[in-house]
Amino acid sequence: MLQRTSHVSKRWKNEVSKFEQHEGEMIDLSTQPGKVTWENLREELLDLPKEKLVELIDMWVRNYWTKQNYWIVFTERDFGSETAARLDGEIWEKTGRAQAYRLKRILNLGDDVESLATVLKFCAAQWVNSGFEWEFLEITDRKLVFRVNKCPMGTYRKANNLPLFPCKIGSPPLYEAIAHAVNEKFKVTCLHAHPDEPIENVMCEWEFVLAD
Repeated sequence: MLQRTSHVSKRWKNEVSKFEQHEGEMIDLSTQPGKVTWENLREELLDLPKEKLVELIDMWVRNYWTKQNYWIVFTERDFGSETAARLDGEIWEKTGRAQAYRLKRILNLGDDVESLATVLKFCAAQWVNSGFEWEFLEITDRKLVFRVNKCPMGTYRKANNLPLFPCKIGSPPLYEAIAHAVNEKFKVTCLHAHPDEPIENVMCEWEFVLAD
């Protein structure tokens, strides 16, 4: 019994020691009365440890997808799947273009295939921790191909026995908007998506070719 108590005590001391090591890195996030400004908020964000800032970024994008999923479900419930799919495509076209332009500016990207790959990795439309499983199949100087094995909306619809959205019809405007924000010369082709014949463990596949 004494040995067990000693063992627990040592574990507790180790945990306290770890806490004390991190305690020095803790940031004072207390808030005082007054106007909330971007300048002050930016300073608070810059004071955060990188790991915590990455967690915040991930949370913000996952919140975006939570809103997206609820929006499409409720729109479909009240107005039907055809209207929901149409509006979803229109919204993603606008937001996809805006995200690509902003990423290009913030990350000082160029207009080549590698820049497009970077935009696809960091935009909300492909955010891997929001329920996506996807991979680049090919990246060359003139061509990029990626495949989505799992996406949050597809997962939700399959789990609730709902028909998949016809992404081969609705999603080209999104990827064209993203690609053309990087370079207007990109030609976008959907190689596979619903309503094509299903392929096991594949939701969709897209090709981007940079024309001369």
